[in-house]
Amino acid sequence: MQAEALNQIPIFSSLQADTRTAIARRAFTRNLPTGCTLLVEGLPAEYGYFVLSGELRALRMNQDGRVQILARFWTGDPINLISLLSQEHVNRATIETLTNSTLLVLSASDFNDLIHRHPDFSTLLLRQFAARLTKMTDLAADLSLYAVRARLARFLIELADLTPSHAGWTQDEIAAHIGTVRDVVGRLLRDFESADLIQRQRGQIVLLNRDELTRISKD
Repeated sequence: MQAEALNQIPIFSSLQADTRTAIARRAFTRNLPTGCTLLVEGLPAEYGYFVLSGELRALRMNQDGRVQILARFWTGDPINLISLLSQEHVNRATIETLTNSTLLVLSASDFNDLIHRHPDFSTLLLRQFAARLTKMTDLAADLSLYAVRARLARFLIELADLTPSHAGWTQDEIAAHIGTVRDVVGRLLRDFESADLIQRQRGQIVLLNRDELTRISKD
């Protein structure tokens, strides 16, 4: 692939020139349409990915069909790297595209070779794992320690801090992410709107009283 494509991944800017060249020699790109399943939970982990453009989400599903949204991914984010390093070498989650997406792809063997030959690549991955672990720890704490009302308030605050292109969550997705059902999310959103805490405009949620939502998020 062209080395210039690596410039679309901000976290690669810290890598040495020879490491970036090694990645460019091994990697290739893959284009996916909206609504495509990239990875399926439980299947062998054969590739690692970095998002060049687009938006994807990670989810897990139980036997009853209940979905938990684990994360969303945007430009520069790594996908499936933990699965490549685990002893089981299986995908830890299902990954779906939410928009047309372009991915930088590394095979499992090339991924391992880069780790062993380029310490700065290994350091980069450790930092990414630490950031991902922090998010998963916060998610687990939210689900176990806070009521649904507080979890929704916290989610809305986090969503507001993202750029507009990262918005657009459906009520089903919000429910799956914060561990509840759509009807509860809908009722709470109406309550927040009636209390002049938020305003819904064309599928977007605008915060009107961030301070009060912050207070609710800690209940």
